Amino acid sequence: MRNLFAALLILSPGAVLAQEAAPAPAASEAAPETTAPSTDERITTTEGKVSSIEEQLAEIKSALSPLTKLKFSGYVQARYQWEETREDGTGGLSRFTIRRSRLKATYTADLAQFMLQIDASPTAVALRDAEATLFIPGTKQNMALTLGQVKWPFGYESVQSSSEREFPERTRVVRAFLPDERDRGVRFSAKYGALRLSGGLFDGNGISFPGSVGVDNDKEKDFIGRAGFDLKWISGGISGWYGLSLGRRSTDAFRHAYERSRIGADVQVYLDFLPFGATALKGEYIQGKTYIGGSGDRRTELLDRPASGWYALLVQNLGVSNALAIRYDYFDPANGTPAAAAGPGSSLPADTNATGTLGATALHYFGEHLKVSLTYEVPLTETVEGVKDPRDNLLTVQFQARY
Repeated sequence: MRNLFAALLILSPGAVLAQEAAPAPAASEAAPETTAPSTDERITTTEGKVSSIEEQLAEIKSALSPLTKLKFSGYVQARYQWEETREDGTGGLSRFTIRRSRLKATYTADLAQFMLQIDASPTAVALRDAEATLFIPGTKQNMALTLGQVKWPFGYESVQSSSEREFPERTRVVRAFLPDERDRGVRFSAKYGALRLSGGLFDGNGISFPGSVGVDNDKEKDFIGRAGFDLKWISGGISGWYGLSLGRRSTDAFRHAYERSRIGADVQVYLDFLPFGATALKGEYIQGKTYIGGSGDRRTELLDRPASGWYALLVQNLGVSNALAIRYDYFDPANGTPAAAAGPGSSLPADTNATGTLGATALHYFGEHLKVSLTYEVPLTETVEGVKDPRDNLLTVQFQARY
């Protein structure tokens, strides 16, 4: 019995070990070997990923495409102005102002263009431009028809952007004949080689006609147009305006339709013969009948009154960041009327006396987004014996930021 028990003890560990040992797999049950993908398979997979990315980029491009045709721009003109006080104690100022604060949006498609510009001042927000333009099919956008509130196609300075002008304000003659530079109407424009044509029909009253802002005071329309040329180094043109304005003078019992007309000529010459910078010479002449006189709340239409004026401007660049400009403008508000006093015993000139203004400005550009100008202007009003030229010299410091 003891011998049987001992034999069992000897055999039991081997049995346990035999149970724990895993049986060797048969040859037919062995794991399959891993095979690397072929070159063709890798190329096919890569092409599929590239195609997927291209589809995503095409969708993004399609979504962003309209935004590439939309352009926002604008500028702010902030000023400090100082004016002399006249001998009689009138006039004179020392003030900070926001002259212009513009925001402009333009969307240009193949056959159409949308343009909207507003001006925000400390007292109001006003519409400046609202244009709907059709580019004539087949002309590669060289011919266009525009309906809305647009600039008058007359002369050079009235059409030029205020952000590009060297002096803070337009000349006296332009402010009289083309106040606010804009009106509601239809305008056709075309260019062919060096030739430039623009003209249209307008209400004629502008956008801030005294006493009826935004409202035409008659059913008549004014024709305004300009024929010009552009040869790069020299450009210019002749302009014409003919229309009627319904109004009543102090001697009229009833309202009458008075002629409202202008003719003008302008030229611009660009030279590059000095080693320190380019030179520009610009000039313009305008004469006409019936225009806006006065300023601010005292603006009024001077019916059937003939007037004329001109200006000459010299601009000299000094390197890429500085420039100097000198301008003389002359305006005769009543052609053929001799100089006189404002009234019996007055030492002030009459409002019909001609005025010439000599101005100089220095400009510095802090990059492409900020322009600083310092301008001093000396108005010289015609006088007669016993009448003094008012002390109304004006100093303007302006910062213009644009984008």
